[in-house]
Amino acid sequence: MHSLPNIEKSGFHRGQYVGYGAGKVWRIRKTNSTYGNWIAQACKPASPEADPLITNIYAFRLEQMAEKLAALEAK
Repeated sequence: MHSLPNIEKSGFHRGQYVGYGAGKVWRIRKTNSTYGNWIAQACKPASPEADPLITNIYAFRLEQMAEKLAALEAK
């Protein structure tokens, strides 16, 4: 895996990743959805200003997931 600034391997769940963006911690895992190969689900808000409506993000590659999480920070 490339070095992604806002995604790291999970220390507790094999094959899963942890992402950071939009003031939240995201659990990233494989999925067989038509929306993408990876799904990021919001675990808990890291800040009180986090948007509660954004709960799932889909992407076909982890690099795309990192970009989507970074784009949430910019909003």
